Amino acid sequence: MKLSSLLLLILALILEVSLTTIPLVFLVLLSLAVLYKEAIIFPIAFLFGIFLDLFTFQTPGISSTILIIFLFLVLLYQRKFEIATNRFIVASSFLGSFGYLLFMKYNDNLLLQAVLSSIIGLIIFRIIFKFKDQKLK
Repeated sequence: MKLSSLLLLILALILEVSLTTIPLVFLVLLSLAVLYKEAIIFPIAFLFGIFLDLFTFQTPGISSTILIIFLFLVLLYQRKFEIATNRFIVASSFLGSFGYLLFMKYNDNLLLQAVLSSIIGLIIFRIIFKFKDQKLK
């Protein structure tokens, strides 16, 4: 992963902490995990989960655990499914965001936020995919 990925994660963390309850950090981590498929994503998810919990005054470690478990499940299915597709990103970001929001007890407009998360997740995935594809050329 590159410095631009780290900057994107920091931006997602700042936006999630200050503006929205949509799990932007999760969506960026999901896109990075699907595209790069590197093991470094797990310590990064743990670290950003801790920061997210500290900045939102949650119990430290809850977000980290959810992020790591879901990313592990996504990467576990990479041999059975083609995970770098738009349909997989929409489905996994919807299910992951719904589960994250439900577990973190964000009960206001849960379904709407999950649908919006899947759209935002697809946009983030396409942006990262485009930049990764341009660097390969």
